[in-house]
Amino acid sequence: MRRWRRDTILYAVLVQVALLGLTIFVVVIRPGAREEPAFTAKHTVRLPQRELEHRVALADFQHAAAAPLRLETLTTAALLPPDLPALPAAPRVEVEALDDADFLARDAQALLAQAGLAGTMNGLKSAASTAAFFGVEATGERIVLVVNTSVSVRNRAKRRGVSWQRIQDEVIRMVDGLESSTRFGLVQFSQGVRLFHDTLVPATTANREAVRAWVRESLRGNPPVREDDVWFGHEAALAVAFQLEPDVIFLVTDGVLDRREVRGGRITYPRIDFGSFIASVRRFAAGSPREAVVHVIGFDLDARAQADMQRLCRAFNGRLRTF
Repeated sequence: MRRWRRDTILYAVLVQVALLGLTIFVVVIRPGAREEPAFTAKHTVRLPQRELEHRVALADFQHAAAAPLRLETLTTAALLPPDLPALPAAPRVEVEALDDADFLARDAQALLAQAGLAGTMNGLKSAASTAAFFGVEATGERIVLVVNTSVSVRNRAKRRGVSWQRIQDEVIRMVDGLESSTRFGLVQFSQGVRLFHDTLVPATTANREAVRAWVRESLRGNPPVREDDVWFGHEAALAVAFQLEPDVIFLVTDGVLDRREVRGGRITYPRIDFGSFIASVRRFAAGSPREAVVHVIGFDLDARAQADMQRLCRAFNGRLRTF
């Protein structure tokens, strides 16, 4: 019995040893990696139906373009009868070129006035300029310079060290400093009035040249007086100035507010009070569609004249410059 148990245990050990030995030599078979499929195509892809449609369309186009439309050429035997008379001999006229810009401008303005277009042209937009006159600066689009050229003004200016040539130079310098599209006017007065031009004109090169000649030749002495004039002296000058519809006025004066009067064949020049004068000026300004600023350049003003001119400047938002 004991021997059988020993044999059984021995057999069991042998079986275990045999199984262990078999496990050492077991070969595990792992399936290898499968090759990924490759997708390939031929370089030329043929689309028989599309190619056929293209060939049919191309053939139709070539057929339509092969036969251009033919137009018959118009012909004529003669346009005019052959027995026309010969042209008469035309006189030969020598024509000289016109280079006087001022002459052309005056003619153009006259034609515009005859056609009723002068007012329309004057209403065109002007450019603003900063005008400087004897140190007083003002900006405006329509600038009028009013100069008293009486003997008293010339003498008073001379006493203050200002020659008449310098006054003329200041006038020319002010006009030269304006933009070409800024409109300006010059009013000369003593008891009568004289204008550089009846209307405001642009500060073009031609007009600047004309101002130089006009100032040297005409801005002096006393303009003629017409007996039918309503206003004289400062009132006449400012009446004309406001009729030009300015937005800036420079007034050169000695501050003597007198008015020409004829009584019994005798001519007198009585002074007028400032109240009457400023009332007239306000009436002139009310008739203008533009609100004007009035600056005064005064030479050798007495106390009364200086006070009057200061009140005039305040009434029209201007500045007084005295010498």
